[in-house]
Amino acid sequence: MKKAKGFTLVELVVVIAIIGVLAAILVPTMLNYVRKAKLKAANTNAKTAYNAVEEFFTDQMATQGLGIDDVLTQYGRKVVDCNIPPKSNLTPAQKAVHDVLAVNGISSGHVWVDKATIAGVDDVVYVQWTGDHNADGNPEAVIGQYPDAISWDTYRSANNAWKTYVAPA
Repeated sequence: MKKAKGFTLVELVVVIAIIGVLAAILVPTMLNYVRKAKLKAANTNAKTAYNAVEEFFTDQMATQGLGIDDVLTQYGRKVVDCNIPPKSNLTPAQKAVHDVLAVNGISSGHVWVDKATIAGVDDVVYVQWTGDHNADGNPEAVIGQYPDAISWDTYRSANNAWKTYVAPA
């Protein structure tokens, strides 16, 4: 009589059960890595946008003699749609941000610029960035911010409000 080659049904069930347990453990961990990477990218994009905004603000305050509130009024405190090509007409300030982001390879997203009191210092300009969109085309809650980049703990535990300064945890 020949011996059968292969696996028994019990062995196959055990292997499938082990794979199922490993998947149940690893999938949430991997999703957190993806979320952390998106948050880090959003914070980096916010820093790039901040550098563009800071350059524009410094130029306007030095050459035009404008104060920070005047420059923010000129900027419009509107969301800058940084799609390539832009979907709307941009003010000079918005175009400056848009162009710097395009040069740095950031091809789509939305930027918000405003001022807040940060670490006890009044009138600090901050930039927020969101670049991910859901199926409806609306921005999801992956928001980056600079200065005071949004930390993972703040992102995970808070309902981050787009366009509202979020102090890091």
